[in-house]
Parts: sequence; structure tokens; C-alpha cells
Amino acid sequence: MAQHTEKNQPTKPSKPAAESLLQRLQQVDTDQFNLKQIEEELMGEKIWVKVLTIPVTMLILLILTFVGAWLSGNIFASFIVSAVLIYFIGKLFEGFESRYKWQARQEVEKRILETEDVEGLIVHFKAFLPTRYRHLVQCLKKGNARHIDQYIQAVNLLQQKLDHQKFTHAWHLAHPETKPEEPDLQNNDPV
Repeated sequence: MAQHTEKNQPTKPSKPAAESLLQRLQQVDTDQFNLKQIEEELMGEKIWVKVLTIPVTMLILLILTFVGAWLSGNIFASFIVSAVLIYFIGKLFEGFESRYKWQARQEVEKRILETEDVEGLIVHFKAFLPTRYRHLVQCLKKGNARHIDQYIQAVNLLQQKLDHQKFTHAWHLAHPETKPEEPDLQNNDPV
């Protein structure tokens, strides 16, 4: 019975290897977290609404003001009525645009959580991050990825400034079960 339970125990360490963490970190492409780019992708062919909003709004305001002035004879009143009408139309477009911003934000948060995976990524590098990223690490541990800009900054900082040897050494000290076994030199000596 004792042998049976020993076979069922996992042989893999509970923590990932330092080398695999470093490799995963270097593979992270922060361009995939670009909110504006994702928003434009989600808008697709409707991007023209965002691009032409201001010129079309100004043209409509001008036309409505002059038509109203021609009909009523009062350009100031016509301008006020046209401006109020344009304001409410603008609020409709703002709601349209904010819906896509929200969807883009949700997509980026989803991508961050996919990058973090179940075992995490940035949380393992918390000792090598400045203290201003402490809140980010806590949020990531809870499965919350709302700090998009800070996440991108942390990944870029680690990719550019992290000393791989120091991290590997510190990781193996903290988690000795992840250290690869060194070949036994005594057994290899010819006698």
C-alpha cells in the first residue's frame, strides 16, 4: 500500500523552473496589450465614425445654424438650438465609442490573464520589481488584471533590466526543489 501511494505522488516541482519563467517573460509581446489598436480592430469598418466625427459635426452645426437663421431670422438663437442638437447627437456617438473602449479593455484584461496563466508570471518576479508594483502583484494574485499600463511597464522593465543569473540564483535559493540536478562527479571518476 505504501508503494502505491508513492507512485501517485507527482514528481514535478510545485513551482515552475527559473529558466521556464525567464523564457516565458521574454516571449511576452507587450504590443498585444495596446488598447487603441484593439479598439480599432474591434471597430473594424466602423472606424470612420471616430475619424469623421469632428469634421462632420462642425459641418452639420454650420448648416443647421444657417438654415435655422434663414428660417427664423435670428442667427444667435439658431446657433444655440443647433449646438444643443449637436450636443445630444454627440452623446449618442460617445456611447457608441465608449462601448468599444470597454470591449477593448476587457479583451486586454483577458490577454493579460492568459499570459499570466494559472501559475502566474509577474508574481514570481515581485522581489525584482520596485515597490510601486506591489499593488499590481496583489491584484494579479487575485486574478484581477485592471492595471494594464502598470502591467506593461512591469513586463518591459523586467525584460530590459532583469539580471537572469541573479534571478536564477535567488529562485533556486528560495525554491531548491526547482534546481536542476548536477551530475555526480564522484561516480564519473575512473578507478
